[in-house]
Amino acid sequence: MSDKEMLLILERENRKLKEDNETLQQIVLQMRSTINRLIGQYITKSNAEY
Repeated sequence: MSDKEMLLILERENRKLKEDNETLQQIVLQMRSTINRLIGQYITKSNAEY
């Protein structure tokens, strides 16, 4: 395998990893939002019981 071919393969892999990273960051943001909402509901519900 030539250096050019190896470079192309590595660039392609790097692009894919960047896309995966972006996807995972979006998932983490969604999870954070969901957790914050659930905590807010739990606190509201807990306060209503007293």
